[in-house]
Amino acid sequence: MNPRLRAVLRTTVLTVNTPIAKRRATKAFADAPRPMKLEIGGLTKRPGWVVTNVGALTRNYLDATRRWPLEDASVSHVYSDNVVEHLPLEAGRAMFAETFRCLQHGGVVRMVTPDLRAHVENYLAGKVPAGDPEAKVYQEMGLTVDHPLDWVRIPIASFGHHEGYVYDFETLKLELERVGFRDVVRCDLGESTHAALHGLDQRADEGGAQMAVEATR
Repeated sequence: MNPRLRAVLRTTVLTVNTPIAKRRATKAFADAPRPMKLEIGGLTKRPGWVVTNVGALTRNYLDATRRWPLEDASVSHVYSDNVVEHLPLEAGRAMFAETFRCLQHGGVVRMVTPDLRAHVENYLAGKVPAGDPEAKVYQEMGLTVDHPLDWVRIPIASFGHHEGYVYDFETLKLELERVGFRDVVRCDLGESTHAALHGLDQRADEGGAQMAVEATR
């Protein structure tokens, strides 16, 4: 499909679907038992979770950078996979603050996002990405992964990340602690000591290119 036509169609669908998806989200939030489990930026239904997004085809619309239509301490778990790197720093901080507000005491957030430090270390080591398992997903998307510098170019320049804020663990930890989170830890992809968060990640085969970070309210 012509890219210009695709953009027009996406905008049209987004305009039509957003108010409908907002009403669905309002009902889903009202119907969910408390504390609820909330996914931000999800694409498919997940049993026991309210899955939200802002895309043209999302079922439950939630702009996570604005005040959430939820009560304080009404959520037990929050999960987001490859969302924060699309948000400018201040928008990300707003999302972190709302996550903290809505989580109950002892509640946990899990975020999966590209690890910029790992990408930079691969570049500095002169690691050729072509054929590397961690870069396979980039190749499958049709991106150029011919030279070591592509380790840094891709997470910063692709996927609209240039408009957002890309993290390493240390920076994400500081930002989460800034709003009050404690016990900020890095986890293996797909692994968690919290049963509700175990096995959720869709990018476990990307190895060190992605990081999973959990923090406790």
